[in-house]
Amino acid sequence: MRRTLLAAAVALASLSVLPMAQAQTELRISSAAPDVSPLSDAFRAIKARMEAKFPGAIKVSVHTGSSLFRQGTELPAMQRGNLEMATPVMPELETQVPEYGVLGAAYLFRDRDHMIKTFRSDIGKEFFSAVESRMGIVILDTGYIGTRTVNLRSDKPIRVPSDLAGFKMRMPPGPAFQTIAQALGAVSVAMPATEMYLALKTGAIDAHDNPTNMTRDWKLQEVTSQVVLTRHLVQPLFVAIAKPVFDKLTPAQQAELRAATLEAIDIQIGKSAKDEIDALETFKTAKLKIVEPDVAAFRTAVRDQYKKSGISDKWKPGLMERVDAVR
Repeated sequence: MRRTLLAAAVALASLSVLPMAQAQTELRISSAAPDVSPLSDAFRAIKARMEAKFPGAIKVSVHTGSSLFRQGTELPAMQRGNLEMATPVMPELETQVPEYGVLGAAYLFRDRDHMIKTFRSDIGKEFFSAVESRMGIVILDTGYIGTRTVNLRSDKPIRVPSDLAGFKMRMPPGPAFQTIAQALGAVSVAMPATEMYLALKTGAIDAHDNPTNMTRDWKLQEVTSQVVLTRHLVQPLFVAIAKPVFDKLTPAQQAELRAATLEAIDIQIGKSAKDEIDALETFKTAKLKIVEPDVAAFRTAVRDQYKKSGISDKWKPGLMERVDAVR
């Protein structure tokens, strides 16, 4: 009898532990962002809030600097079920929802506030819904990478797109980025962010296209001679989670994850904007050449290239005008 009661007690104890073990969910966040960036800080804030709110039920691990997945491979990894969370950018998403490709176009947004307002408006809701239904990806919020500029190893004078003829410029993977490089006048070289420093140092590439804050965070100013302020792309990124993973979370966990992401990303946007200004001042102090080019010439070249390549033919009619009307 005593043995029977003991066995029953052990079985009951096992059952009481089992649900917690089964309920624990690990959310791995993968990003190419340097560990010192505001975006990486945002991931850690999400981790802290989720684990504090759901101790033992939610575990979040942050993997920066492409330490878990190579840049450009995160999105397919999420769709295959091999990764829970990442930060895809428009050129990656538009390959599967091309009618929304205009949202990743150069010289579309006036500034970061315009960009954030657009993605937090009905335009963003429509886009997120399309991504969720057709790609199996849930977008939690929109962050700000920075405003991309052209940066060169040499100090050759650059004023208009033709001045970049023959320059090999590193661009992130994706056809939309390649189109931007061509429009800017350069020869596009697709390459992960982690390979840029050595490629610039050895001369494998002549230029890179990055916001000032990212140039500094990757220490690329050490192998850069001049910054050409083309300001061609006010670039969003999206904190996203694989839909099957999101659907397995409880309603309370889903709501908390959205709230944690919004709070963290609001801080990230402000920090990134300040970092851009601080980085530019650092470059001036280091005697890097800072150039104000003919932005109108670059804008015209980009728009012409979109038409010539046929990319703009895929865009949803009227969407550019709706974006322009956002105030």
